[in-house]
Amino acid sequence: MDQSLNCIIIDDEKKDRENLCLLLQVYCPFVTVIGEANDRESIIDILSRLKPDLVFMDIQLGTVPIFEILNNIDYLNFRIVFVTAHDKYAIRGYQYDAIDYLLKPIEPKRLVEAVNKMVHLKSMSSTQKNIIKEFHAKAVTSPKISITDARGVHMVETIDILYCMSNGNYTIFILVNEREIVISKNLKHFEVKLKTYDFLRIHKSYLINVNHIDFMVKEQGGYVVMKNGKSLPVSKNGKKELYERMNIL
Repeated sequence: MDQSLNCIIIDDEKKDRENLCLLLQVYCPFVTVIGEANDRESIIDILSRLKPDLVFMDIQLGTVPIFEILNNIDYLNFRIVFVTAHDKYAIRGYQYDAIDYLLKPIEPKRLVEAVNKMVHLKSMSSTQKNIIKEFHAKAVTSPKISITDARGVHMVETIDILYCMSNGNYTIFILVNEREIVISKNLKHFEVKLKTYDFLRIHKSYLINVNHIDFMVKEQGGYVVMKNGKSLPVSKNGKKELYERMNIL
């Protein structure tokens, strides 16, 4: 599998760009930095001239959020890893189909995980990529469901649920902002309740929102990597249904 990737680094802090370059050289030597940018003009210019596979973007450039600049770019023909000192923008970033979010200071392990996601995505067939994009597109308008815990009733948009995890007779909801809600009902209850909202039981312990799958790995028994970087195992029966749902031959 060809691991080579071309990337661009966008950050208004020179030391942060230099630090990321060094981390890539040491931990991801197959990634080539083909350009850097630090403000609106240089970003628009470099993205129009070069064809990166991956762009590392600082979310906040001075007082300007990167989203304001992205909205002025007609076609995003690259994948994005957002880099930020805060995680408050994570949910908004999903509309740009971001691969990952790295918090500053960047941990080498998290950087490698983010880059490996891009390597796997690059190796996928165009059909598989299109199917995943269709799932993501369906998530733009998201219905709300009510879930009740000991404190009261939570109204949660289904797109904000990454996955549900079994814990005996309890179910833990993992949300995109890393928030967790513990419900005193088993996973089977929610498997039935969420079936019509693109949720799939991939394992006895996990019910996932397929809109938040980043990529699927066939080796080591098979597992999926979710948008938050978590790897979840897939059982034999779960794999069969998952492949059918994603139209993978």
